[in-house]
Amino acid sequence: MKYLVVGGGIAGLTVARRLRALDPSAEITVLQEEPLLYYLRPALISVLAGERELPQIVVFSEDWYDKQGISYRRGTRVLRIQPARGKVELEGGERLLYDKLLLAPGAEPFIPPIAGIVGKAGVFALRRAADVERIVAYLGRARRAVVVGGGLLGLEAARALVARGLAVTVLEAHSWLLPRQLDRQGSEVLARILREMGIEVRAGVKCQEILGEEEVAGVGLEGGEVIPGEMVLISAGIRPRVELAVDAELLVSRGIVVDDYMRTGTPGVFACGDAAEWRGRIYGVVPAAREQAEVAAVNMYEEGSARYGGTVPAVRLKVAGVELLCVGDTQPQGGPHSEARHADPERGLYRKFVWDKRGKLVGAVVLGERAPPMEALVKERAAAPPLLEDLLAGSYPTP
Repeated sequence: MKYLVVGGGIAGLTVARRLRALDPSAEITVLQEEPLLYYLRPALISVLAGERELPQIVVFSEDWYDKQGISYRRGTRVLRIQPARGKVELEGGERLLYDKLLLAPGAEPFIPPIAGIVGKAGVFALRRAADVERIVAYLGRARRAVVVGGGLLGLEAARALVARGLAVTVLEAHSWLLPRQLDRQGSEVLARILREMGIEVRAGVKCQEILGEEEVAGVGLEGGEVIPGEMVLISAGIRPRVELAVDAELLVSRGIVVDDYMRTGTPGVFACGDAAEWRGRIYGVVPAAREQAEVAAVNMYEEGSARYGGTVPAVRLKVAGVELLCVGDTQPQGGPHSEARHADPERGLYRKFVWDKRGKLVGAVVLGERAPPMEALVKERAAAPPLLEDLLAGSYPTP
Protein backbone atom coordinates (compact mmCIF):
# COMPACT_ATOMS: atom_id res chain seq x y z
CA MET A 1 0.00 0.00 0.00
CA LYS A 2 1.29 3.45 -0.95
CA TYR A 3 0.23 6.28 1.32
CA LEU A 4 0.97 9.85 0.29
CA VAL A 5 0.65 12.75 2.74
CA VAL A 6 0.64 16.33 1.46
CA GLY A 7 1.69 18.55 4.37
CA GLY A 8 4.36 17.88 6.96
CA GLY A 9 2.94 19.74 9.95
CA ILE A 10 1.28 18.28 13.03
CA ALA A 11 -1.66 16.84 11.06
CA GLY A 12 0.37 15.26 8.30
CA LEU A 13 3.04 13.84 10.56
CA THR A 14 0.47 12.43 12.99
CA VAL A 15 -1.15 10.61 10.08
CA ALA A 16 2.19 9.24 8.90
CA ARG A 17 3.16 7.98 12.36
CA ARG A 18 -0.22 6.35 12.93
CA LEU A 19 -0.15 4.68 9.51
CA ARG A 20 3.28 3.28 10.22
CA ALA A 21 1.98 1.75 13.46
CA LEU A 22 -1.06 0.29 11.67
CA ASP A 23 0.69 -0.90 8.51
CA PRO A 24 4.37 -1.77 9.11
CA SER A 25 4.97 -2.79 5.48
CA ALA A 26 3.37 0.26 3.83
CA GLU A 27 5.20 2.82 1.73
CA ILE A 28 4.65 6.21 3.41
CA THR A 29 5.76 9.50 1.88
CA VAL A 30 5.26 12.95 3.40
CA LEU A 31 5.61 15.99 1.15
CA GLN A 32 6.50 19.13 3.09
CA GLU A 33 6.76 22.48 1.31
CA GLU A 34 8.85 24.19 3.98
CA PRO A 35 12.60 23.41 3.91
CA LEU A 36 12.84 22.97 7.69
CA LEU A 37 12.13 19.59 9.27
CA TYR A 38 8.88 19.31 11.23
CA TYR A 39 8.91 21.82 14.08
CA LEU A 40 6.55 22.97 16.82
CA ARG A 41 4.66 25.80 15.17
CA PRO A 42 3.38 27.28 18.48
CA ALA A 43 7.01 27.55 19.60
CA LEU A 44 7.73 30.12 16.88
CA ILE A 45 6.67 32.70 19.47
CA SER A 46 9.59 31.72 21.69
CA VAL A 47 11.94 32.17 18.71
CA LEU A 48 10.43 35.58 18.01
CA ALA A 49 11.01 36.51 21.66
CA GLY A 50 14.67 35.47 21.44
CA GLU A 51 14.21 32.65 23.93
CA ARG A 52 15.04 29.84 21.49
CA GLU A 53 16.57 29.30 18.06
CA LEU A 54 14.78 27.57 15.19
CA PRO A 55 16.85 24.34 15.41
CA GLN A 56 15.73 24.01 19.03
CA ILE A 57 12.05 23.67 18.07
CA VAL A 58 12.66 20.96 15.47
CA VAL A 59 11.12 17.78 16.89
CA PHE A 60 12.84 14.91 15.07
CA SER A 61 16.20 14.55 13.36
CA GLU A 62 16.44 13.36 9.78
CA ASP A 63 17.65 9.97 11.00
CA TRP A 64 14.39 9.51 12.94
CA TYR A 65 12.35 9.48 9.73
CA ASP A 66 14.68 6.92 8.17
CA LYS A 67 14.33 4.65 11.20
CA GLN A 68 10.54 4.97 11.05
CA GLY A 69 10.50 4.08 7.38
CA ILE A 70 8.85 7.40 6.52
CA SER A 71 10.09 9.30 3.48
CA TYR A 72 9.89 12.92 4.66
CA ARG A 73 10.57 15.11 1.64
CA ARG A 74 10.99 18.69 2.79
CA GLY A 75 11.23 21.63 0.46
CA THR A 76 8.88 19.81 -1.92
CA ARG A 77 6.00 21.68 -3.50
CA VAL A 78 2.97 19.89 -4.92
CA LEU A 79 1.66 21.47 -8.11
CA ARG A 80 -1.49 19.37 -8.59
CA ILE A 81 -3.20 16.17 -7.63
CA GLN A 82 -5.02 13.84 -10.00
CA PRO A 83 -7.34 11.64 -7.92
CA ALA A 84 -8.75 9.80 -10.94
CA ARG A 85 -5.23 8.56 -11.73
CA GLY A 86 -3.98 8.23 -8.18
CA LYS A 87 -1.18 10.63 -9.03
CA VAL A 88 0.47 13.76 -7.62
CA GLU A 89 2.64 16.11 -9.67
CA LEU A 90 5.50 17.96 -8.00
CA GLU A 91 7.25 21.16 -8.93
CA GLY A 92 9.94 20.19 -11.39
CA GLY A 93 7.77 17.62 -13.12
CA GLU A 94 8.20 14.54 -10.91
CA ARG A 95 5.06 12.43 -10.50
CA LEU A 96 4.21 10.15 -7.60
CA LEU A 97 1.59 7.41 -7.50
CA TYR A 98 -0.52 6.61 -4.44
CA ASP A 99 -3.23 4.27 -3.21
CA LYS A 100 -4.48 6.62 -0.47
CA LEU A 101 -3.88 10.37 -0.25
CA LEU A 102 -4.09 12.66 2.76
CA LEU A 103 -4.33 16.43 2.28
CA ALA A 104 -3.05 18.46 5.22
CA PRO A 105 -1.67 21.61 3.58
CA GLY A 106 -2.58 23.80 6.56
CA ALA A 107 -3.43 27.47 6.31
CA GLU A 108 -1.98 30.86 5.46
CA PRO A 109 -2.36 34.10 7.41
CA PHE A 110 -5.39 36.11 6.40
CA ILE A 111 -4.24 39.54 5.20
CA PRO A 112 -7.06 42.09 5.41
CA PRO A 113 -7.50 44.60 2.57
CA ILE A 114 -5.94 47.58 4.35
CA ALA A 115 -4.62 50.39 2.15
CA GLY A 116 -0.82 50.41 1.94
CA ILE A 117 -0.40 46.90 3.28
CA VAL A 118 1.28 45.53 0.14
CA GLY A 119 4.80 46.32 -1.05
CA LYS A 120 6.00 48.12 2.05
CA ALA A 121 9.01 47.06 4.13
CA GLY A 122 8.15 46.37 7.75
CA VAL A 123 4.78 44.63 7.26
CA PHE A 124 4.75 41.02 8.43
CA ALA A 125 2.52 38.08 9.26
CA LEU A 126 3.55 35.15 11.43
CA ARG A 127 2.84 31.59 10.36
CA ARG A 128 6.05 29.86 9.33
CA ALA A 129 9.69 29.65 10.32
CA ALA A 130 10.65 31.89 7.40
CA ASP A 131 8.31 34.58 8.75
CA VAL A 132 10.12 34.62 12.09
CA GLU A 133 13.48 34.87 10.36
CA ARG A 134 12.30 37.89 8.37
CA ILE A 135 10.84 39.62 11.43
CA VAL A 136 13.94 39.05 13.56
CA ALA A 137 16.16 40.37 10.76
CA TYR A 138 14.09 43.55 10.68
CA LEU A 139 14.04 44.23 14.42
CA GLY A 140 17.06 46.53 14.31
CA ARG A 141 15.11 48.96 12.11
CA ALA A 142 12.18 49.35 14.50
CA ARG A 143 11.59 50.90 17.91
CA ARG A 144 7.81 50.64 17.93
CA ALA A 145 5.56 47.88 16.60
CA VAL A 146 1.85 47.77 15.89
CA VAL A 147 0.11 44.39 16.08
CA VAL A 148 -3.12 44.32 14.08
CA GLY A 149 -5.35 41.73 15.74
CA GLY A 150 -6.04 41.05 19.41
CA GLY A 151 -6.47 37.28 19.20
CA LEU A 152 -4.24 34.69 20.85
CA LEU A 153 -1.43 34.86 18.32
CA GLY A 154 -1.51 38.66 18.23
CA LEU A 155 -1.13 38.92 22.00
CA GLU A 156 1.61 36.31 22.09
CA ALA A 157 3.48 38.12 19.32
CA ALA A 158 3.07 41.42 21.17
CA ARG A 159 4.66 39.95 24.28
CA ALA A 160 7.51 38.54 22.19
CA LEU A 161 8.22 41.93 20.60
CA VAL A 162 8.18 43.62 24.02
CA ALA A 163 10.76 41.04 25.11
CA ARG A 164 12.87 42.23 22.19
CA GLY A 165 12.72 45.79 23.51
CA LEU A 166 10.05 47.28 21.26
CA ALA A 167 7.16 49.46 22.36
CA VAL A 168 4.04 47.60 21.21
CA THR A 169 0.45 48.63 20.55
CA VAL A 170 -2.22 46.00 19.87
CA LEU A 171 -5.18 47.05 17.72
CA GLU A 172 -8.39 45.00 17.84
CA ALA A 173 -11.40 45.82 15.66
CA HIS A 174 -13.80 44.05 17.99
CA SER A 175 -14.96 45.81 21.13
CA TRP A 176 -12.66 43.67 23.28
CA LEU A 177 -9.67 41.32 23.12
CA LEU A 178 -9.98 37.60 22.36
CA PRO A 179 -13.58 37.95 21.18
CA ARG A 180 -13.76 34.23 20.34
CA GLN A 181 -12.82 33.20 23.89
CA LEU A 182 -13.59 36.04 26.30
CA ASP A 183 -16.51 38.32 27.07
CA ARG A 184 -16.06 42.04 27.70
CA GLN A 185 -15.55 41.71 31.45
CA GLY A 186 -12.85 39.07 31.12
CA SER A 187 -11.15 41.03 28.38
CA GLU A 188 -10.98 44.14 30.54
CA VAL A 189 -9.15 42.18 33.24
CA LEU A 190 -6.73 40.78 30.64
CA ALA A 191 -6.13 44.19 29.06
CA ARG A 192 -5.22 45.62 32.45
CA ILE A 193 -2.64 42.86 32.97
CA LEU A 194 -1.16 43.39 29.51
CA ARG A 195 -0.84 47.15 30.02
CA GLU A 196 1.08 46.50 33.23
CA MET A 197 3.45 44.38 31.12
CA GLY A 198 4.06 47.27 28.72
CA ILE A 199 1.63 46.29 25.95
CA GLU A 200 -0.72 49.09 24.95
CA VAL A 201 -4.16 47.78 24.01
CA ARG A 202 -6.69 49.53 21.78
CA ALA A 203 -10.00 47.74 21.19
CA GLY A 204 -12.89 48.81 18.99
CA VAL A 205 -10.61 50.48 16.43
CA LYS A 206 -10.26 49.81 12.72
CA CYS A 207 -7.12 50.17 10.63
CA GLN A 208 -7.62 52.29 7.55
CA GLU A 209 -4.10 52.53 6.17
CA ILE A 210 -0.51 51.41 6.69
CA LEU A 211 1.46 54.66 6.54
CA GLY A 212 4.85 55.29 5.01
CA GLU A 213 6.41 55.39 1.55
CA GLU A 214 8.78 52.47 1.13
CA GLU A 215 8.90 51.55 4.82
CA VAL A 216 6.26 51.45 7.55
CA ALA A 217 5.80 54.69 9.47
CA GLY A 218 2.65 53.86 11.41
CA VAL A 219 -0.99 52.89 11.13
CA GLY A 220 -3.82 55.28 10.35
CA LEU A 221 -7.13 54.50 12.05
CA GLU A 222 -10.63 55.28 10.90
CA GLY A 223 -11.32 58.75 12.26
CA GLY A 224 -7.84 60.04 11.50
CA GLU A 225 -5.80 58.97 14.53
CA VAL A 226 -2.27 57.76 13.79
CA ILE A 227 -0.48 55.03 15.76
CA PRO A 228 3.26 55.46 15.10
CA GLY A 229 5.49 52.45 14.46
CA GLU A 230 8.23 51.16 12.20
CA MET A 231 6.85 47.62 12.11
CA VAL A 232 3.37 46.18 11.61
CA LEU A 233 2.53 42.57 12.41
CA ILE A 234 -0.76 41.35 10.97
CA SER A 235 -2.55 38.74 13.08
CA ALA A 236 -6.06 38.63 11.63
CA GLY A 237 -6.75 34.90 11.49
CA ILE A 238 -6.06 32.19 8.94
CA ARG A 239 -7.15 31.19 5.47
CA PRO A 240 -7.22 27.44 4.73
CA ARG A 241 -5.04 26.39 1.82
CA VAL A 242 -7.52 24.86 -0.59
CA GLU A 243 -5.92 25.54 -3.98
CA LEU A 244 -4.91 21.94 -4.65
CA ALA A 245 -8.37 20.70 -3.68
CA VAL A 246 -10.11 23.28 -5.87
CA ASP A 247 -7.90 22.41 -8.82
CA ALA A 248 -8.71 18.69 -8.32
CA GLU A 249 -12.44 19.49 -8.14
CA LEU A 250 -12.85 18.25 -4.58
CA LEU A 251 -15.72 19.64 -2.55
CA VAL A 252 -14.54 22.94 -1.05
CA SER A 253 -16.42 25.56 0.98
CA ARG A 254 -14.24 27.65 3.29
CA GLY A 255 -12.04 24.59 3.70
CA ILE A 256 -11.76 21.11 2.18
CA VAL A 257 -15.07 19.54 3.14
CA VAL A 258 -14.77 16.21 4.98
CA ASP A 259 -17.23 13.83 6.63
CA ASP A 260 -16.99 12.16 10.04
CA TYR A 261 -14.38 9.75 8.63
CA MET A 262 -12.20 12.57 7.26
CA ARG A 263 -13.11 11.54 3.71
CA THR A 264 -13.35 14.26 1.07
CA GLY A 265 -16.03 12.55 -1.01
CA THR A 266 -13.47 11.65 -3.66
CA PRO A 267 -12.46 7.99 -3.33
CA GLY A 268 -9.08 7.46 -1.70
CA VAL A 269 -8.62 11.12 -0.72
CA PHE A 270 -8.79 12.28 2.91
CA ALA A 271 -8.10 15.63 4.59
CA CYS A 272 -7.53 16.94 8.09
CA GLY A 273 -6.05 19.84 10.05
CA ASP A 274 -6.33 23.57 9.41
CA ALA A 275 -7.38 23.11 5.78
CA ALA A 276 -10.25 20.73 6.58
CA GLU A 277 -13.84 21.81 7.13
CA TRP A 278 -15.95 19.42 9.20
CA ARG A 279 -19.68 20.07 9.60
CA GLY A 280 -19.13 23.68 8.58
CA ARG A 281 -16.35 24.24 11.11
CA ILE A 282 -12.63 24.92 10.72
CA TYR A 283 -10.97 24.58 14.11
CA GLY A 284 -7.51 25.97 13.38
CA VAL A 285 -6.04 24.60 16.63
CA VAL A 286 -3.47 21.88 17.32
CA PRO A 287 -5.71 19.52 19.36
CA ALA A 288 -8.25 19.32 16.53
CA ALA A 289 -5.54 18.74 13.93
CA ARG A 290 -4.13 15.89 15.99
CA GLU A 291 -7.50 14.26 16.69
CA GLN A 292 -8.63 14.54 13.08
CA ALA A 293 -5.32 13.07 11.92
CA GLU A 294 -5.73 10.00 14.14
CA VAL A 295 -9.18 9.37 12.66
CA ALA A 296 -7.97 9.97 9.11
CA ALA A 297 -5.09 7.53 9.45
CA VAL A 298 -7.28 4.75 10.84
CA ASN A 299 -9.76 5.17 8.00
CA MET A 300 -7.04 5.30 5.37
CA TYR A 301 -5.93 1.91 6.65
CA GLU A 302 -9.42 0.47 7.16
CA GLU A 303 -12.15 2.75 5.91
CA GLY A 304 -15.14 3.28 8.18
CA SER A 305 -13.46 2.04 11.36
CA ALA A 306 -13.07 5.36 13.20
CA ARG A 307 -15.33 8.39 13.48
CA TYR A 308 -14.57 11.99 14.37
CA GLY A 309 -17.05 13.63 16.73
CA GLY A 310 -15.54 17.09 17.08
CA THR A 311 -12.93 18.60 19.37
CA VAL A 312 -13.53 20.42 22.62
CA PRO A 313 -11.34 23.47 22.01
CA ALA A 314 -8.90 24.27 24.79
CA VAL A 315 -6.50 27.18 24.38
CA ARG A 316 -3.92 28.74 26.66
CA LEU A 317 -2.38 32.15 26.22
CA LYS A 318 1.39 31.74 25.98
CA VAL A 319 2.36 35.07 27.48
CA ALA A 320 4.92 35.11 30.28
CA GLY A 321 3.28 36.16 33.51
CA VAL A 322 -0.29 35.49 32.30
CA GLU A 323 -2.25 32.35 33.09
CA LEU A 324 -5.29 32.03 30.84
CA LEU A 325 -7.24 28.88 30.02
CA CYS A 326 -10.29 28.89 27.75
CA VAL A 327 -11.93 25.52 27.21
CA GLY A 328 -15.14 24.48 25.48
CA ASP A 329 -18.05 26.79 24.72
CA THR A 330 -16.99 30.00 26.44
CA GLN A 331 -19.12 32.32 24.32
CA PRO A 332 -22.57 30.72 23.97
CA GLN A 333 -24.69 32.64 21.50
CA GLY A 334 -28.22 32.19 22.75
CA GLY A 335 -29.71 28.79 23.48
CA PRO A 336 -30.29 27.11 26.83
CA HIS A 337 -27.00 27.98 28.49
CA SER A 338 -26.29 29.61 31.83
CA GLU A 339 -23.18 31.40 33.04
CA ALA A 340 -21.57 32.39 36.32
CA ARG A 341 -18.64 34.77 36.76
CA HIS A 342 -16.21 36.00 39.37
CA ALA A 343 -13.98 39.00 38.63
CA ASP A 344 -11.23 40.58 40.71
CA PRO A 345 -9.47 43.10 38.43
CA GLU A 346 -7.13 44.32 41.19
CA ARG A 347 -5.67 40.84 41.54
CA GLY A 348 -5.92 40.06 37.83
CA LEU A 349 -8.42 37.24 38.39
CA TYR A 350 -11.38 36.26 36.27
CA ARG A 351 -13.40 33.05 36.34
CA LYS A 352 -16.34 32.13 34.13
CA PHE A 353 -18.24 28.86 33.86
CA VAL A 354 -20.91 27.89 31.34
CA TRP A 355 -23.38 25.01 31.63
CA ASP A 356 -26.16 23.65 29.44
CA LYS A 357 -29.83 23.03 30.18
CA ARG A 358 -28.97 19.69 31.79
CA GLY A 359 -26.60 21.38 34.22
CA LYS A 360 -23.46 20.00 32.55
CA LEU A 361 -20.32 22.11 32.26
CA VAL A 362 -19.68 23.00 28.63
CA GLY A 363 -17.20 25.88 28.95
CA ALA A 364 -14.77 27.58 31.31
CA VAL A 365 -12.48 30.61 31.40
CA VAL A 366 -9.87 30.93 34.12
CA LEU A 367 -7.57 33.96 34.07
CA GLY A 368 -4.86 34.77 36.60
CA GLU A 369 -4.28 31.31 38.08
CA ARG A 370 -3.66 27.72 37.08
CA ALA A 371 -6.67 25.42 36.81
CA PRO A 372 -5.36 22.07 35.53
CA PRO A 373 -8.55 20.02 36.08
CA MET A 374 -10.86 22.35 34.14
CA GLU A 375 -10.09 20.92 30.72
CA ALA A 376 -11.02 17.41 31.86
CA LEU A 377 -14.09 18.61 33.75
CA VAL A 378 -15.47 20.31 30.65
CA LYS A 379 -14.63 17.42 28.34
CA GLU A 380 -16.37 15.01 30.72
CA ARG A 381 -19.38 17.34 31.02
CA ALA A 382 -19.20 17.37 34.82
CA ALA A 383 -22.35 18.39 36.68
CA ALA A 384 -22.12 22.12 37.34
CA PRO A 385 -24.39 22.72 40.39
CA PRO A 386 -22.37 20.66 42.92
CA LEU A 387 -19.11 22.27 41.75
CA LEU A 388 -20.13 25.83 41.02
CA GLU A 389 -19.54 27.40 44.42
CA ASP A 390 -16.06 25.89 44.68
CA LEU A 391 -15.17 26.78 41.08
CA LEU A 392 -16.14 30.42 41.54
CA ALA A 393 -13.99 30.51 44.67
CA GLY A 394 -11.01 29.09 42.78
CA SER A 395 -11.16 25.58 44.20
CA TYR A 396 -10.74 23.08 41.38
CA PRO A 397 -11.59 19.47 42.27
CA THR A 398 -9.97 16.54 40.58
CA PRO A 399 -12.30 15.18 37.89
